[in-house]
Amino acid sequence: MYELHTPVDIKAVSRYMGYYLIAFAFVLIVPMMAALLLSNTEAAMYYGGTAVSVFIVGSIIYRALPEYELETKEALIIVALVFPLSAFLSAIPMSLSTGMPFFDAYFESVSAVTTTGLSVAPPDAGPVFLFARSWGQWVGGIGIILVVLSVLIRPGTTAFRIYKANYGDMKIKPTVISTTRTLGKVYIIITLVSIVLLLISGMSLFDSICHAFCCVSTGGFSTQGDSIGAYQGNLIPAAISISCLLGAVSFVLYPYLLKKPEKFFVNRELRYFLGMLLLGAIIFAFTLSREEFEYNSIKDNLFQIISASTTAGYSTFDLSILSEASKAVLIFMMWIGGSMGSTAGGIKVFRVLLLFKVVHNVLLRLFLPRETITPMKIEDHVIESDEIYNLVTFMLLYTLILVISSFIFMLYGVDTSNAVFESSSALSTVGLSSGVTGASMPILLKAVLIIDMLFGRIEIIPLILLLMPGTWIKRKRNNRRMVKV
Repeated sequence: MYELHTPVDIKAVSRYMGYYLIAFAFVLIVPMMAALLLSNTEAAMYYGGTAVSVFIVGSIIYRALPEYELETKEALIIVALVFPLSAFLSAIPMSLSTGMPFFDAYFESVSAVTTTGLSVAPPDAGPVFLFARSWGQWVGGIGIILVVLSVLIRPGTTAFRIYKANYGDMKIKPTVISTTRTLGKVYIIITLVSIVLLLISGMSLFDSICHAFCCVSTGGFSTQGDSIGAYQGNLIPAAISISCLLGAVSFVLYPYLLKKPEKFFVNRELRYFLGMLLLGAIIFAFTLSREEFEYNSIKDNLFQIISASTTAGYSTFDLSILSEASKAVLIFMMWIGGSMGSTAGGIKVFRVLLLFKVVHNVLLRLFLPRETITPMKIEDHVIESDEIYNLVTFMLLYTLILVISSFIFMLYGVDTSNAVFESSSALSTVGLSSGVTGASMPILLKAVLIIDMLFGRIEIIPLILLLMPGTWIKRKRNNRRMVKV
């Protein structure tokens, strides 16, 4: 019997991880510069020292190994390695500069690079810490792989496979290199738009930059302990909402705004996303109207639905006071998430549309002859059978991970609704909390949320491949022959 699969080429993976380490060293330079501007020399030394060390290690690995052409499985493994390793490297200077336990710093770093926003940090960690984790969310939103593609890797099969492993078939230019550069420009432009909106709404420059980084990456970290609830009036929540929506819309659509604006506004996924926002806001308003506390219909109702649906994770009030019904609405919106090709997490609106399309097709075929061919399409996109298999696999694994994570929380005495809420928030990379997540949380529950956040950002399959022994070790073939007696 032939081998069904072979392990990845460790040297090939290592070579391109060297590329990644070189790129990530420059990512760490930015918090170092911020620390110098904020007159925190000690933090600057920690970030600078880590950056130099990472650059040296990456250069050694890169120069020691020859050029390889990556297979698809190796590209998936690289994507799976990048996020936990990025969090580990970021956690080193974060822990040293703040005095946080390393595991808590790793939790914060994972929450940053996965654009989640759950936090176990102390309230007095300082402005360098606040900037560093906001910067981490911004880099995690666009993906460090995109930086590597745009700057270091030559066009070709390897670049295409790394791109596809991270972004799928989303292309707006003839080559993946030109596509990544266009996506990078879009990301920078909407970030600048967000900064301007927040400045106009009354935020300070520091707060505007940090929040803009987290809004367009739909991350949700805030410079304030009470999140957006710390700001008075409706202008800042409105600016935050617009910024989060900019990040939750597919980046592929933005170039059409100047050339073919009608293609932007007639996009089915965008229209369904906005429709679900409206429906969710109506249902959430109904559940809030039955609560025994005062709320602002715009600031609290619509803002919270936008925050959950875009998976940004900001809040304007303490969510622990919500009823089971209100929490259920937010959980459902977190599950759906934003658009494919955006920085939003969750299942994604396109997959929800595809799921409904599959159900409709199954029901339709009950009334048609068996030999009838019923192709499935969403706009101009023809749905292949592989996409349906991938959808079913993803939904099954997503549900299984959610159930197991929630059950572990319940073993620690967390009630069912809060257990599902926290697990859904981590798995959909949202960052909303019903009051369970905090520094005093048991280390096992922190570990569960870390795993959920990584699953949510990497989208499950690559991370499972990373953990499979067959990915790394060649299985022995059974050469024994059957002997007739």
